[in-house]
Amino acid sequence: MSEIKGLLYTTDLNTLLLFNKSIKCRLLDRLMPLLTQLGSALFTISSCLLIILIGKGETRGIGLKALVSLAVSHLIVHLLKNRICRLRPIDVLPNLNTFNVAIDYYSFPSGHTTAVFAIATTLAFNAPLLAFVGFPVAFIVGITRLYLGVHYPSDVLAGMALATFTTAAIQFISNLL
Repeated sequence: MSEIKGLLYTTDLNTLLLFNKSIKCRLLDRLMPLLTQLGSALFTISSCLLIILIGKGETRGIGLKALVSLAVSHLIVHLLKNRICRLRPIDVLPNLNTFNVAIDYYSFPSGHTTAVFAIATTLAFNAPLLAFVGFPVAFIVGITRLYLGVHYPSDVLAGMALATFTTAAIQFISNLL
């Protein structure tokens, strides 16, 4: 079992270092701190509220489902972060490229990734054509978290899974109502 755990950690670390150290250029150094904001609380909550405020009928319902999914998944993220207490890569690995992005203390799971995947998954369930926009944006936000050195790949994958599961559950419940 410890061999598997060691392999998973090594893979996690090597993938993080690939994105943070090997894939580097000035353009990405400028873009990634901006693109990561697409998963911020300000952007994701504002997006949901905007859909609710300007949408009509079914569109307004999609915005509400996205907001509920965002809220529930965000609550779970905070519970997990405070329970697991995984330090961020920039706190553990001395020579990571960092970009002074605002972060809280713990790493697992990625809140930005969870937030943007909650919205993308809600769109996929309710307006499937928008999934062609939502999921690429969500994947980009996940990659920015690695590039910026603030999350391990497993943090990002956990955020994706958490958002997908939460949104699927909310979609199922809303279909029953």
